[in-house]
Amino acid sequence: MKTLHFDIRDIFRTPRLALSGKKIWVHFIGLFSGWAIYSILTYVALLANGQTLTEIWKTHYFFPCLLNTGLPVAWYAWVISGIGFVIWILIFILASLAVSRITYKQLKGDEFFSSGDSFKYVKKHGAAAIMGPASIILIIAFFIIMAIIAAWISKWPVLDIIFFGLPYLLYFVVSTFVVYTAVVFVVSFLLAPSIVGTAEEDTMETVFQSYSTLWSQPWRLVIYEAIVGGLSLVATFIYGYALIFGYKLINFVFGTRWLMDGKLSRIMEQASSYIFGIHSPLTPAISKFFNLFTPASLGITKPLFLTTTDTITTVLVCIALFIISGTVFAFLLTNISVGQSLIYVILRKKKDDENLIERKDEDELKEEEEEEKEKEIKTESEEKEEKEKEKETPKEPEK
Repeated sequence: MKTLHFDIRDIFRTPRLALSGKKIWVHFIGLFSGWAIYSILTYVALLANGQTLTEIWKTHYFFPCLLNTGLPVAWYAWVISGIGFVIWILIFILASLAVSRITYKQLKGDEFFSSGDSFKYVKKHGAAAIMGPASIILIIAFFIIMAIIAAWISKWPVLDIIFFGLPYLLYFVVSTFVVYTAVVFVVSFLLAPSIVGTAEEDTMETVFQSYSTLWSQPWRLVIYEAIVGGLSLVATFIYGYALIFGYKLINFVFGTRWLMDGKLSRIMEQASSYIFGIHSPLTPAISKFFNLFTPASLGITKPLFLTTTDTITTVLVCIALFIISGTVFAFLLTNISVGQSLIYVILRKKKDDENLIERKDEDELKEEEEEEKEKEIKTESEEKEEKEKEKETPKEPEK
């Protein structure tokens, strides 16, 4: 069990705890799954909008988006792509729950809690992590719908006095509550996976804890979130730059004149152009963030020639670069998830004086129950053995 101070000092453990292969792997799976579903549905949306597959590929490649089509987009295309985006967000919440559970177990001293174990936990408790923020959206939607109905009724004479004039003060109070609830939704979106992953709460308790945390610890919450955001960006920059040094070292060694020489340039420029070249809309962000500019990112995308084996190698290298780049984004998300777990554990101690690290979780309680059952079974078997021995032992004749 790790010792926590339950104050701002614990927040600075975020990058160290996030630098974990299984945590990054969990978020990478979530990131890849969400991206795959979103990309497929967005391609379908663009096809439904009247574009050909060739046109879509030449415009968007691996990162389709309806915002940069340059053409009018039908409403049903937005709906299809929007469904993919929402699914991606839900997958992110579930991946955050898995990482939060791994972090919580690590804080309790269990270093052997695997990603597979976290997926089992998500299967059991994932609905609560999703329905927490969703319930808050439903609360907001309910009050907005009621306001629309009241406004429609208030159009008529006399009824405006009854449904607008008299209850106006009540409307003001409810409106303020809705604004507060909107802020709670943001808090719940960030903390819900951590609330479920550390405290094992259900949907209703997740909603209550979101309101309670914002109400009782607003300034700590804002300051801690700002620190986690800053640490996540710095840690991701360092992590990404370490990978870039590895990328450059490979190119330096393999690109030596008496080794692969120009062949490496042809392969790497074509492969990297789909990740941070002009074939990718992520180029401006990645190139500026890491100060990484290559001939591919500057516009030189097609080499003079590629042989059949060069093409196969280019595809394989492109897949590898895609995975490596994905781990950078996964590491950023891992920092955020780990940071939220630490924030909630600290704030739960501050507001309720409850140490979640010392509290027995469902796995520990289950182990205790199994041990008790084993003791009972063992006791019963021993009693049976004693009775059988008594029966087998001959009684002495009475004098």
